[in-house]
Amino acid sequence: MASKILTYARQPTTLIGLSLTIGALVGNAFGVISEALSGTILTATLPLWVSDLSAQAKVGAIEGTLIATTHDVLSKKAQTPPS
Repeated sequence: MASKILTYARQPTTLIGLSLTIGALVGNAFGVISEALSGTILTATLPLWVSDLSAQAKVGAIEGTLIATTHDVLSKKAQTPPS
């Protein structure tokens, strides 16, 4: 079991996903990047955490939902007149 976890952790995509995730969270915590940018980075790292094709299809569905939701929120925000 431990060897499988180490093998997974040593994959370049896993390491890149981990570094982007940590960078997005730390950048948001210190106010260097906005919450929206942090969310975008975290969404973009989802495929990097997945190693098999069946799970990648699930991630694609999640990304599609996130993109549609973000678009809906921004569309409603753009339609709201400024106070």
